[in-house]
Amino acid sequence: MEQIWYVLPVVMFAAVVRGYSGFGFAVIAVVGLNFFFEPKQSVAIVLSLDLICSIKLWKQALKQADLSILKKLILGSLLGIPIGYCFLLFIPAETLKLLICFGILVLALLLFSSFRPFNANKSSTKFGFGLASGAGTASASIGGPMIVYYMLSSHLTTSAQRATMILFFIASEALAVATLIGGGLVDSTLPKALLILAIPTLFSVHYGQILFNRKPPQSLKSFALPIMVIVALLGIANTTMTMLIN
Repeated sequence: MEQIWYVLPVVMFAAVVRGYSGFGFAVIAVVGLNFFFEPKQSVAIVLSLDLICSIKLWKQALKQADLSILKKLILGSLLGIPIGYCFLLFIPAETLKLLICFGILVLALLLFSSFRPFNANKSSTKFGFGLASGAGTASASIGGPMIVYYMLSSHLTTSAQRATMILFFIASEALAVATLIGGGLVDSTLPKALLILAIPTLFSVHYGQILFNRKPPQSLKSFALPIMVIVALLGIANTTMTMLIN
């Protein structure tokens, strides 16, 4: 557990990003934890911390979110989470780490582009993105970028996008954590890690929300996506080097 102190700065930085943009915590933090832990441990820690982050965000989000879109996304995630759990269970640890980083990189590049091969207003689109995000959340803690990709294609304002994402992540991550605990994939590492990381995470996400309320971004793209790309590239380099050495 002494290794958890090495990831504390990464977790705090990820929490500031989460408080400011409404997403990005899990994507950034999971890569940092994967330097020291297996994905099964990393995903459980990151999702639990992200839920803790949401304690400071849900009240404001409830006033600004689009509840109609939110319901369809959550419905899709209910089907996607068991699929993601199977991925986490059967894919080897180092392979999954590499897939996580490549997944983040591809999604970030898609978000940079204006490529939108779907109608964001269709119920099937909302359900499909909820399903994909649920699978990504349970397997690798990377469901966030899929929802961001959908939100940036919607008609919602930046504030409504952020609020709807926050409430979706609360619901989908709570379901994913319950699935991991029920499946026996959570060990004593989780409560020990939360004791160390919970308070710094809450402090950092609160600071991020203060920054958002003072000066909200014109677009979520310009703030969080460059960070996601850098994190993914660092993770790919580290995991590839580890696999070559072993």
